[in-house]
Amino acid sequence: MNNPKKRYWLDHRGNIDRLVYGLYAVCAALMLFDFFYHKHTYFPFENWFGFFGWFGFIACVALVLLAKQMRKIVKRDEEYYGDR
Repeated sequence: MNNPKKRYWLDHRGNIDRLVYGLYAVCAALMLFDFFYHKHTYFPFENWFGFFGWFGFIACVALVLLAKQMRKIVKRDEEYYGDR
């Protein structure tokens, strides 16, 4: 039943490359769509090309960096819960 030689589709390097390139293509297409629709904005900088994509990327990176710093504050010792 458990065949140790069984390979899955993500075990092949070519499939991973296709997946990454597909993600790049989808991101580029979504960024290009920014030219083709009218945005109803409140602030002038929201009309900049790709503003929401860049804002989301920068916010995500900032959250990760903030979480790494917060970990130093809220982390517990390994023996906090005691032996079970």
